[in-house]
Amino acid sequence: MAGKLDIRRWSGVLDLGQSVSGVVLALFLWTHLLLVSSILLGPEAMTWVARNMELAFLSDDGHGYPWVVSLIAIGVAALAAFHVLVAIHKLPLSLRQQKALKSQMQVINHSDTRLWSWQAGTGIVILMLLPVHLWLVGSAPETIGPVGSAQRIWGEYGYLIYLPLLLTVELHAAIGLYRVALKWGAARDLNTRARLRTIKTVLSVLFVGIGLAALLAFIPHTPV
Repeated sequence: MAGKLDIRRWSGVLDLGQSVSGVVLALFLWTHLLLVSSILLGPEAMTWVARNMELAFLSDDGHGYPWVVSLIAIGVAALAAFHVLVAIHKLPLSLRQQKALKSQMQVINHSDTRLWSWQAGTGIVILMLLPVHLWLVGSAPETIGPVGSAQRIWGEYGYLIYLPLLLTVELHAAIGLYRVALKWGAARDLNTRARLRTIKTVLSVLFVGIGLAALLAFIPHTPV
């Protein structure tokens, strides 16, 4: 009996850790996307954002401390690794579990179960692409800006990483927040759940649209 209580307690702790880390990562993601989208306001706006991210207002020469961005990248990597570790126990890792899930989804056509499968699938893609993005940014923080970012995205074919990462991470984040809201009691009835699904869809479309517009806005700044 005590063993079962310990398992339930740890399961609850893992669920809470997954929810909190997921919410923090989602909020960081959207903040990061809005900061990057400053390129839509012009190169001067993005340069101002980049310098302030580097705490330029605290440096004597006004150039800031690029290593601050590297520390942020390391922090995001650590939080993402924690999120993966506490979430992985729910994934169907064995072939038997995968077959059981596929069979269940064929019998029970439940929309939230499909969303969970989409979240799991996008999570695997993010797990492969996010470390590359964090390394590119964290290893060369001084290049962040209109020209440096444009060179990385378009001149060095970084869009091959950023496009799928944008689509998967936005979908993953929106589904994740929707599921967290359900898990912790935000939806008490079907009408509320339907409204949450609508909000989830709107957020996904909105932030994917902003992200795509920002990526395209870097093209004119790519060095020839």
